[in-house]
Formats: sequence, C-alpha cells, structure tokens
Amino acid sequence: MPTLTAAPATADLSDEHTVPRSLVHRWSLSEVFLTDSRAAGEGRFAAAAQLPLSHSYYRDHTRGSGFHDALLVLEACRQSVTYAAHLHEDVPRETTFMVTAWSLAVTDGDALACGERPGKLRIDGQVTGRRHRAGRLRSIDFAMDLELDGRPLGRLTMDVGCTPTDQYLRLRRMQRGAEVPTAFTLEAAPAGTPVDPADVRRLDPGNAVLDGVAYDGDGVSAALSPRTFRNRSMYDHPYDHVPAMVFSEAARQCALLLSGGADAAGPGRVLWLDGSFEKFAELDDGVHLSARPDGGDGADGFRMRAVQQGDTVAEIVLVLG
Repeated sequence: MPTLTAAPATADLSDEHTVPRSLVHRWSLSEVFLTDSRAAGEGRFAAAAQLPLSHSYYRDHTRGSGFHDALLVLEACRQSVTYAAHLHEDVPRETTFMVTAWSLAVTDGDALACGERPGKLRIDGQVTGRRHRAGRLRSIDFAMDLELDGRPLGRLTMDVGCTPTDQYLRLRRMQRGAEVPTAFTLEAAPAGTPVDPADVRRLDPGNAVLDGVAYDGDGVSAALSPRTFRNRSMYDHPYDHVPAMVFSEAARQCALLLSGGADAAGPGRVLWLDGSFEKFAELDDGVHLSARPDGGDGADGFRMRAVQQGDTVAEIVLVLG
C-alpha cells in the first residue's frame, strides 16, 4: 500500500460538528463520526473523525475498553470515502455504494489507546483507481494513511462499487422478481441458540451476531443471526443485503471464540482485517459462517468464510492482539 503524504493546507480540519448525515449515508446523527473533509489536490483528500468514548455498539466490550475499536476506525474511514466521493469526486448523491473489499492494517496497536477526550482520527486519502462503464463511474478505490490523536495508527485500502440508486433498485427487483425485503421488514428471530454475549466479549446480546455455534476440531461454525436486523448501528437504514461491517463483526466474534472466548487473555483488538465481499448476501436466506486459525498470519490469525446457497459471499482474514 502506498504511503501518502499529508497535505499541509488541511492542518485546520475541524471537529466542531459532524458532516451532513446524508453525505455519509446515515439516518442517525449518533452514527455519524466524520467531522470534516478537504480536497488536497487531484484525487486526494484529508478528513477528520471523532471516535466517541461512549457508544452502544462500538464501546460495548467486556475487555479492552481502554482502546478504541478498530471497526469504529473502519466505519469512520468508510464515511470519509463516501463523503469524498460525493464532495470531491462529484459522484451524485443518489448513488448506492457497495464495499467490495477493504484491508486495514493497524501498525501500532497502542495508538488505539483511549485518552480523556474522544479520539481524533485523521485520514489522508487518495483515489487509487476509477472504473467507468457507459460513461458513468462504476467503482472507485481508495488508500488512506491514518493518525489517531497525533500518533501514526496504520493504513487502509477500500474498494467501493457505485451504481445510480434508481438503476440499483431496478436491478435488485429484477434479480428477485419482486420487491426486495429490507432488515426492517423481516423477522428478527434467532437462527439457532444465540451465542453467549460474554463469549464474544459483549455486554449487550443485541451486539452478538452469531447463532447456533458449533465447534469442529480447531474450527467453529455458526449462523449469521437475523437478530442483528434490529441493531441500529449495524443496520442504520433499510439495507437490502448484509453489509460488509456485519461480516467483519462476525469474523471478529468467530476469532474471539477460537481464541478462548470469555476466558482468553489480552484485549482482543483487531490489528489486521482483510475482507472481500464477492456477492450480495440476501437477508431472507440463511448465511453459514465457518472460521479456522489461519497459519499465514501467525498464531493470532483467523479466516472466516460466509456461504449462502453454496456460494461464498464474503471471506475475511483478521489478526487479534
């Protein structure tokens, strides 16, 4: 991943208020973390986000509460690229974005440590690829260098597909042959016995995303729980498919189970996450998850596959530390 050079003209990024929620595709103000973004040359931008010290999802951990959640950093960066696409790349507001891949490398885990004030995240980003079809932008790729409270934190790449919303909705209706259900219109009953929240280091059962957990040798399998449909951080607005963040949370929780669950040592921080999202995962059909240790990333590496109707819809490798 290229190392980006911060633009000196953006040293005065503001954290006085958040950006308009519609420009980061959020309904709830409490789910907006981006506070500013400035263009910094061709295809480049600098952005700021505030990481809260209190949040019903991102701060709901039984251990490691002295650190900011790396998935919160990931969400702040997702908001930064959505905002940059609209404001700096002239992507129309009526565009549906779909994360197709992201890769977060936290190079200094101690930089996630919380202070007395909310965390100040700085993002120096650059567009690394654009693909057009029929004269319209269809996907855009980003690379970002991250700094938290003035300390280098790590790097992130994110690839995002983009489709005019009216075309997207027509395509989804054509694929399904009917109106597409959303998380808000479906029943949120568990798909098997819900995981004990303590085993995935959660206090609130609504933040535990696994049902029907079973162990097989050194691996674990589970169903992705429809209970998450009522989690308004994971499903802030009417998604018609499982979002990348929910799969990333599922991978973390599978990794925590394989690390020893509630009895495992250490804060359980996500220090590396590499995810690819191959196909839409429909909300009204079961998603099977399977995870195992991944030797390619050392003793603390894990790989999770998500399968629906026999097809891999997502695959995530992550490292805890």
